[in-house]
Amino acid sequence: MKRWTVIIWGAVLLGTLGFRPVSVGMAQVGDKVEKPVAEAVTIRQQTQQAEEQWRDERQALVAELDALEQEQAQLLEENAALGQATEAARARIAVKEQELADIEQLSARIQPFMEEQLVRIGEIIAADLPFLTDERQRRLAALTALMGEPDVAVSEKLRKIMEALFVEAEYGDTIEVYQQTIIVDSQAVLVDIFRLGRLALFYQTLDRKRCGFYDVAASAWQPLPGRYNRTIQAAVEIGSRRKPVELLNLPLGRMVAQ
Repeated sequence: MKRWTVIIWGAVLLGTLGFRPVSVGMAQVGDKVEKPVAEAVTIRQQTQQAEEQWRDERQALVAELDALEQEQAQLLEENAALGQATEAARARIAVKEQELADIEQLSARIQPFMEEQLVRIGEIIAADLPFLTDERQRRLAALTALMGEPDVAVSEKLRKIMEALFVEAEYGDTIEVYQQTIIVDSQAVLVDIFRLGRLALFYQTLDRKRCGFYDVAASAWQPLPGRYNRTIQAAVEIGSRRKPVELLNLPLGRMVAQ
């Protein structure tokens, strides 16, 4: 009984003197230990999050770098292709410039040739038999006007000149029938004219009663004897394609009255 009383009074005395229980000290020690641990855990978590964010950013940067490298490679290929295309274009331009220079030189030589041919066509029409005179004169006038057009290409002018020459040359290998008013014995008469190439021109009145030919020496239309009426009529029908082709005995050259 006395022992427990001493212990109790001892505890009271310790409390009175300021001594605290051991459990209070252990709690403080635990706080001091737990706080750094919690901070370390927090720092570790933050570090791990930062590492994960950095890895994500690194992957994004790597992907962007790969995309940029691919784009650069594509641009290099396109640049190389454009370089080749540029060189090819420069080569074509050089060829075209040379062609233009050659065309200018050729044009300088062709121009006198075309002028000579134009004069030649005029001389042919003037010296030829008087057939399709209006049509041929109109063609000659159109060619003369065309030669004076600076905006028309030399190739087009040359083409027109050659077409006219071809038409004139073709007259020598063809026959033709057309109607025209001519002067016979000082009278105007509407007749059918049969053109035999460039050899001769024959006429026959529409009533088929009179016929004649163009006398080159006299530069005038001359009548033929009536016995030629049937032959000239057959020639007109053949030229008009109303009758099959057959051999005809046509008077050529200057005729002498019998």
